[in-house]
Amino acid sequence: MEENPNVDEVGLSRLIPLSYGDDPLQVGDLRIPPGKDTHPVVVLIHGGFWRSGFDKSLMTLLAEDATERGAATWNVEYRSVGDPGGGYPGTLLDIARAIDHLAQVDEPLDLDDVTVIGHSAGGHLALWAGSRSLLAPGDPGASPVVEPHTVVAQAAVVDLYKAAETNLGFSAVEALLGGEPDEVPDHYRVAQPVLDAQRVVAVHGRYDQVVPISQSGLLPEAIGIFSDTGTHFDVLDPHHDLWLRTMAELGLEASNQP
Repeated sequence: MEENPNVDEVGLSRLIPLSYGDDPLQVGDLRIPPGKDTHPVVVLIHGGFWRSGFDKSLMTLLAEDATERGAATWNVEYRSVGDPGGGYPGTLLDIARAIDHLAQVDEPLDLDDVTVIGHSAGGHLALWAGSRSLLAPGDPGASPVVEPHTVVAQAAVVDLYKAAETNLGFSAVEALLGGEPDEVPDHYRVAQPVLDAQRVVAVHGRYDQVVPISQSGLLPEAIGIFSDTGTHFDVLDPHHDLWLRTMAELGLEASNQP
């Protein structure tokens, strides 16, 4: 277990930068609420159409807010297309390793109460993370150590086949997976989430001009949190109704801090 010398002595949350691998991008920010009881865990995965140039700072405000409400948060970075080792399978492996790394952290984390929240392409990665247990032995990311019970898909790219067919993100899926579905079918098989593997909360605004809300419509069994006026980035505003309703759905309506 990793030892952390930080001790909560003043009733404040703690920010702990951690590495889950050797690459400079295999890092994340762990935030721990005050108190010595175990905390539910919220993993956050940023978007950016799986391309380099975007980072975990997109999710920082949400991480801070969820921590204030009593959840430990793990806001992760990962290698994207354009980064050495990014794309298939490196991007998927980074998400798997980042989540499984929680089992090595010596902090009061309830690993039976893990939710993964992902935005846009990060929503796809969150859905994929939630269905890793259904991957075939030997597939990248198979045999998870830490399994989330809930996935929150914020303005998510849900179906990679349809996204490739409609050129969503200007060939973003093809760049991630290395080709069209008929060229690298096994890559698509591995990377396409099983959409009913876990409890899913779909969050989307109807004014989203980046990822159409029809993608969330591909999650018919999901709990829907929608907005008639919300945009692609409104879901990243901790004061927006979409986020407040998400927190209520997760049982984090009010701060649990003393």
